[in-house]
Amino acid sequence: MDLESEGLGGRIRRLRVAKGLTQDALGERVGLSRRMVAYYEVQGGEPRPELLLKLASALGVSVDVLAGLKPTPMAPSEPPVSPRLLRRIKKLEELPAHDQKAVLRMIDMMVEARRKTA
Repeated sequence: MDLESEGLGGRIRRLRVAKGLTQDALGERVGLSRRMVAYYEVQGGEPRPELLLKLASALGVSVDVLAGLKPTPMAPSEPPVSPRLLRRIKKLEELPAHDQKAVLRMIDMMVEARRKTA
């Protein structure tokens, strides 16, 4: 994708999703509401320089990358974790320890069964 055609909002969204962050989580890191993060992603807007610095830092890129002046470096990272999965993991952490262990055992058994059939 060409840097200019994507736009600032598109880069913010792409980088946020690649980091496995929800709009709420990114907003918490930079001091914005989810609604303002959504605004910048959809409308692009022109964030103040200090906000650009915070966004770049939270997204793990330079301001030049966020602004589209440089391409996003291809990092050998793990695939992003879906926000939906992260919410479920947080719910799992709220369960008592014995229930957590039961759920994890069930996951392990399903993974092992899948591995045997693959």
